[in-house]
Amino acid sequence: MNEISFSAASSLDVAFLALGMAILAALLWMAYRTMQHPRLPVFDSEGGAPGVTPAGVLRYVLTTPIMVTFWMYVLLFLLATAAKERSGEQIVVATTAVVGGARLLAHVHQEIAHELAKAVPITILGFILIGGGFSGWEGFASTFEDIPVDAVEEYWVGLVVFDLAITAMWFAGLRLRWHRQRARVAGGGSSASAPERAWRRLLGIGYPTHAGR
Repeated sequence: MNEISFSAASSLDVAFLALGMAILAALLWMAYRTMQHPRLPVFDSEGGAPGVTPAGVLRYVLTTPIMVTFWMYVLLFLLATAAKERSGEQIVVATTAVVGGARLLAHVHQEIAHELAKAVPITILGFILIGGGFSGWEGFASTFEDIPVDAVEEYWVGLVVFDLAITAMWFAGLRLRWHRQRARVAGGGSSASAPERAWRRLLGIGYPTHAGR
């Protein structure tokens, strides 16, 4: 009878753990998938510069605070689960750095942004599962309670403003590159910018010219 009860209790623990891991993995997937690309809807008009719609801008502005909250709290929860020797302030700073770095790279190089946004949460999750990094419920509760609410709010505001500023500069850069490309083509030049042409020449070193490099 005791063996049966023990088996049932163990099975229940495993079921809850599996459910928890599934939910956590889903939240992590949603976090890094939504962090890795620009969120402002930009369209390419026929023969015109990249543009946006008022509805697209409004959607981006209204949802950015929600998404920043989601990104921050998913990472805060995960770091609080694994951080045994980190203060609440350090956890907030680390979370802000990951979110800010991923959002910056999302407007520069989405593949690298994907790696950053994915690597940190997945590494911590692996550390918890394989390396025994789980600090226990009491340790988690103590660490999470140690996180200063005022610091979270301060960094949250900073991330929202940062995302809005980076997105605005990214969109302005898209339009500027389009106008410069159009001016080069109109003047009989290449549509590629000078850095792009230099990079292609560098990659072509060592290849015969007829190889199309």
